[in-house]
Amino acid sequence: MALGSHEVQRLPFTDKQIAALKPKSKRYGKKEPGRTGLEIRVTPRGQKTWNWTYRPAPGAKQVRMTLGEYPLMTVAGAHKAIAEAREKLKRGIDPGADLAAERQAEREAETLAELVDEYLSYHARPTMKASTAAEDERLLKREILCDPVLAKCKAKDISRRQLILALRRVEARGAVVLRNRVAGVLSRLFMFALDQGVIDASPAVGIKRLKEAPRDRYLSKEEIRAFWNGLDQADMTPQVRLALRLAIVLGQRRAEIAGAARAEIDDQECLWRLPAERAKNGRAHLIPLPPLAMRLIAEADQHRVRPKTVRDTKGLTTYDPTPSPWLFPSWHKGKPIEPEALTRALNRNRDRLGIGDATVHDLRRTFATWHGDSDNGVGTAPEVLSALLNHAPATITKQVYDRSENIGPRRKAMIAWSNWLERTVSPDADQSANVVPFKAAAE
Repeated sequence: MALGSHEVQRLPFTDKQIAALKPKSKRYGKKEPGRTGLEIRVTPRGQKTWNWTYRPAPGAKQVRMTLGEYPLMTVAGAHKAIAEAREKLKRGIDPGADLAAERQAEREAETLAELVDEYLSYHARPTMKASTAAEDERLLKREILCDPVLAKCKAKDISRRQLILALRRVEARGAVVLRNRVAGVLSRLFMFALDQGVIDASPAVGIKRLKEAPRDRYLSKEEIRAFWNGLDQADMTPQVRLALRLAIVLGQRRAEIAGAARAEIDDQECLWRLPAERAKNGRAHLIPLPPLAMRLIAEADQHRVRPKTVRDTKGLTTYDPTPSPWLFPSWHKGKPIEPEALTRALNRNRDRLGIGDATVHDLRRTFATWHGDSDNGVGTAPEVLSALLNHAPATITKQVYDRSENIGPRRKAMIAWSNWLERTVSPDADQSANVVPFKAAAE
């Protein structure tokens, strides 16, 4: 039997009916037949919103609850939301208040950028070595938060796929090792978020590390000569130029060189006392300073006073003759130069320096290779070389070379290396090479 017009009007909404509703000059509402409490509201701009009217308790005043927007929420979706709301009412829960709390929590949920700040403030900086915390900060900000869309995403909504794509962007630059380091810090970041209740599951768990090909690149004698003498014409600040030279003279790590405080240098003993908190492996280190290193440090001292006048808070031009506490200061930031400044300068001047694909870390490998070469290099004993590089000692024999009273063998080795290096960069080492001789600071 066909339904009469009265029965047709009492049927629930259909998507076709809702899609056909047109905007008017003023907002209007259309209630679903059958007293379900469901209503669709249409704005003059055509926005359609589902509302449900209910009583939080018997005899209480009616409350209107916004369910969602059409067409993101279909008619079926609206009915499902009402059914779930009624279940909450049966359990004594006000669904409107509950939904409002959920939406408030969503608004207040941490973005990925905010999570990174919390991780650095409450975990990395207080519990890690300063150098490790600084590296975590650098990787997160330069490789992850550089994507503004990802940075603004709620941390709890970050998917594993988003992290994989971010890592692929790093990998696409040919930086496999860097990609693995970023994966590691992401794992630490989201485990912290899990521990703090920011997320319920970590999207970074089990992300595979790519196979890293061991790098054995070091500079040949010809490259050492070209590198050293090419620095005089290179496009870089005096601080960066001297830091790069000191890196190959002393064989220490990039961050340790760049962040050196002048107070760490003992001029009387000709020693660099690297504190444990600045060493990558967390072990305090004594580095004997040969004459070549002392001359470079003396030259660096000439650049520790700000070369230009500055304006004080009243706009008056002043001059501060106080030397910076850093061996290689960055006047733009009032801090030591960043380790990345060495890398950027090297990359920018590759052709001029004649070093091909060599990196700043390859200067350390060059130091170790020629130091230990007994045929064409210095021939330093392995245990002495290991101590010079601040490698963790594996045996008692190696441990004794890391004590201050056994500095003698290391000092002799560094003087021998300094002499070898000066001979290598001298134009007399290769008459066919058009090079510039080493210039001592005293000149």
